[in-house]
Amino acid sequence: MLHSVHMKDTKKELVHHLSRLEGQLASVKKELLREDTDCEKASQTLKAASRSFATFRMSFVTCFLETKFLTAKQTSDSTYTSLLQVINS
Repeated sequence: MLHSVHMKDTKKELVHHLSRLEGQLASVKKELLREDTDCEKASQTLKAASRSFATFRMSFVTCFLETKFLTAKQTSDSTYTSLLQVINS
């Protein structure tokens, strides 16, 4: 049950992170549609969105692997750990 609660919290955090990422991309789009586009501002926001997406991707993959490799009683698995190291490198 504890594992299930943790996964619900993790999924909620992922959705929240995705919403922030959508907001960043909407900001870039809005800036590009302006008559007097501030390319520096748009590129800084895009850079932040890119970093945010990379973090989201790692969190998403971690969540996926946890649901596939770890049971409620397990806290670690060598295959899980190895996959995370490869994916996050």
